[in-house]
Amino acid sequence: MQSESYYAPDGDIAYIRVRPPRGRVRSEEEAWGLRDYDEETGELVGLEMWSASKVLPADLVDALPRLDGRGAVIERQPA
Repeated sequence: MQSESYYAPDGDIAYIRVRPPRGRVRSEEEAWGLRDYDEETGELVGLEMWSASKVLPADLVDALPRLDGRGAVIERQPA
């Protein structure tokens, strides 16, 4: 199974997938990043942490797959 969690050093963003969504995903903004929820079930499916290298343990950031050069631009659709 391929990991859907990653660390994008270009933006210092970590994404942790909690479970795969069944349908569309909606995001709720927090001071530290985003919470992603499955619209169909209401379950938490992922967490996006901004300034990840400052707020997460270094061991966790180091363990995440890197998206070097691929994580700088993220376009979000309006809710």
